[in-house]
Amino acid sequence: MAGMETRSHILEAAWTLIGERGTTVGVTVAGIAAAAGVSRQLVYFHFENRAGLLAAMARHHDVESGFTGRVAAALELPPADGLEEMLRAWCCYVPEILPVARALEAAEITGEEGGAAWRDRMDSLREVFRAALKRVANVGRLAEGWTVETAADWVWSRSHLETWQHLVVERGWSTRNYQERTVRSILAEVLKPAPGSVS
Repeated sequence: MAGMETRSHILEAAWTLIGERGTTVGVTVAGIAAAAGVSRQLVYFHFENRAGLLAAMARHHDVESGFTGRVAAALELPPADGLEEMLRAWCCYVPEILPVARALEAAEITGEEGGAAWRDRMDSLREVFRAALKRVANVGRLAEGWTVETAADWVWSRSHLETWQHLVVERGWSTRNYQERTVRSILAEVLKPAPGSVS
């Protein structure tokens, strides 16, 4: 395999392994190498350490799944529409990444090495929302009482995968119901009505 192809293969093997096990504990570089059919030395050639590999794994899946492309496309839309599309993209993505995301989140709580990948992922998500909200603010559509920073914190928190876990997994909401209510309520909280709209 060529270099980039090998790198992708390693990242996909890591994603599958963690998703199947539901934890990063015991998922070693040697285990990932075996799952990918490469040597441990080759894994270290591509990634400085296990924490770097796990962070790269999450970013790689964002790209391969199409989530990164949807975010980029959302930033080409008018600001309020772009924020809505970004929220929809994230809400659709949550169930796809939930097993691995929960494993990385647990690593963060316990201080295990995979926690760095969780922080990287969540910091990136907040920055995506911040960029969308800055565009909203620049055209005067950010609701009264919010700054770009507080709105980014709020949107990030309100769309956190814990909420999906509570409502869909534990309370039995349909994915569609969760997505629609989440997107509509967040937009109502942080957006001013469009000029000329009837409230």
